[in-house]
Amino acid sequence: MSIKRLCIIAMMLAIAIVVSIMESFIPIFIPGVKLGLANVIILIMLVEFSIKEALLVDLLRIVLVAILRATLLQPTFFMSLSGGILSFIVMALFTRFKFFSIIGVSILGAISHSVGQIIVAIILLSTQAVIFYLPFIAILSVLTGILSGIITNIYLKRSITKKILNE
Repeated sequence: MSIKRLCIIAMMLAIAIVVSIMESFIPIFIPGVKLGLANVIILIMLVEFSIKEALLVDLLRIVLVAILRATLLQPTFFMSLSGGILSFIVMALFTRFKFFSIIGVSILGAISHSVGQIIVAIILLSTQAVIFYLPFIAILSVLTGILSGIITNIYLKRSITKKILNE
């Protein structure tokens, strides 16, 4: 791996961490729900980098944000981790097989993130009552997925990362 590539991956990780922390200050009317704008970075990574590099950035972002927020190994960390892993798997599959546009992949990623979090919440809380929360966050996931998909689309059309790597 070239130094240039490693530096870009490190910058993508830094951006994902900053965006993840910053979006926690944006009030959403459903408690615990965020816009998921860090997924823009993961989508870019899935398209312009390898799956391993994208997974590394995703997992490091989740762990480092949890450390910075002092929530590592807390229930919110496990919910974020499960949502992030399920979302990553879904987005990785659909970006490779080209069934959907990047906006569609983003929506699927946002919904699967919510599903992953609900599954862990059911396990941690030992109740299935939280499943009634899913329709509300699924609707919001579609909207945030569209937003992240549009932002990713704009970035990818300009191919900023590819230009830098090919210089």
